[in-house]
Amino acid sequence: IMKNNMKKFRVSTTAVLLSTLLLFGCDITNPGPVSDEFLAVKASHQGLVNGAGRRLAEAVNNVAYTGALISREIFPGGQTGSLGHPVLVQGGWIEPGSYGGHFSDAVQARFIAEAAIDILSGSEEAADPNALAEAYIWAGYSYRVIAENWCETVVPEPDGSPGSLQSSTSAALLTKAENHFSSALSTATDNNLKQAAYAGRAQIKVWAGDWSGAASDAAQVTDDSWSFDLNMSNLDNATRNQIWFANDNSPYRAYSMIYTYYGGNNGLSEKPPTFLGYTDATGDPRVPHGTTSEEWANAALEGYGQVKFLNSLHYTSGNDDIRIASGNEMRLIEAEAKLNSGDWAAAMTLINQVRANAGMNDLYTDYPNGLPEASSVATAMSYLMRERAIELWGEGRRWGDQRRWITGGLGGDQQLADFETTSVLFTTTIPERSKCLDIPDSERDSNPNVPTIS
Repeated sequence: IMKNNMKKFRVSTTAVLLSTLLLFGCDITNPGPVSDEFLAVKASHQGLVNGAGRRLAEAVNNVAYTGALISREIFPGGQTGSLGHPVLVQGGWIEPGSYGGHFSDAVQARFIAEAAIDILSGSEEAADPNALAEAYIWAGYSYRVIAENWCETVVPEPDGSPGSLQSSTSAALLTKAENHFSSALSTATDNNLKQAAYAGRAQIKVWAGDWSGAASDAAQVTDDSWSFDLNMSNLDNATRNQIWFANDNSPYRAYSMIYTYYGGNNGLSEKPPTFLGYTDATGDPRVPHGTTSEEWANAALEGYGQVKFLNSLHYTSGNDDIRIASGNEMRLIEAEAKLNSGDWAAAMTLINQVRANAGMNDLYTDYPNGLPEASSVATAMSYLMRERAIELWGEGRRWGDQRRWITGGLGGDQQLADFETTSVLFTTTIPERSKCLDIPDSERDSNPNVPTIS
């Protein structure tokens, strides 16, 4: 597929302090903290904006991998050390108060972006309109990432005092995100940034249940091959594509595609029911995996033993970028909007358009033994859920989708991969499969407005 990668950032800042780019062959002296007064200087503006993008990349990099386990995009290989997860997380349960690093990255991305907006807007030197628009965009996407991966969040009060717990999908926060994207649209002169703002605002309106608004914004992105990506860099552990690195076989085989909807069982064990995986059945290039060898994943899975290693080929290097919006996703948003208005036939046309963009036939003929044609909203909704799972694999979107659809009201089947037949880890060991990440202990202990876990 031809992919038109839009505006990206390069690593140039950390937190809200400006630092110098690391270049090979150069001796670099860290100048240390920069006074606030210099952040208002126009020469500092783009670096400050870049800091928000970098921190958002770190957040998405983390939640995309952890969320892939919970949402069953990948099957755990038992790894608990480097590039692995605790046993209960592998089973799908997030311990309350955990994953402070994930939370810090996400809320810092939001904070840095909103600080950049304030600084650029109040600067005596007129800010570059596209730098300001980019700050609005990173702020909007930060809110979206938090909404999809945390049920609750904390936003400081306008006077800087600690905030209280609030729903990450509350009307107030979704409106803030929407307003950021709207401000980007009115500020940007770069069409690429405008497309990113329309796409982000469509995503936010999906969470707000504004389907006509979501479809309207999605329709502004007319190029299906368009994408807006977070730049990942193999030079930095924090921004190296983790989903690739954890599965690269050099040295990590932390997870496998075995037993997932995509990889399937392939008859490797008599214990689970034999299931021909989607990729094997269709050859869909969006969810490729390698061939099963005699190699095992790095560790053993509780209640199962050693796991056969079937690696994902979706990402092929630590430098592979992670999309946060795309033209194809906009078509699927339009399709879901059609379903919410009862027009399942139009929704299926859009779903099959996305499949055609990947070189696939319509899903009625591409699947093993065929699939019944949609004849209701509920059936078409099942196909929409399936197509989003394929199109957005490895982008940190599946977990949020699953939570959003629990109360969606349109019926359909989420078709969650059946891990329960593989190990007691998924049936009796974990308390329940978590719906989202929790506010970490670091925030609960330091913020008097946030209750601690008893």
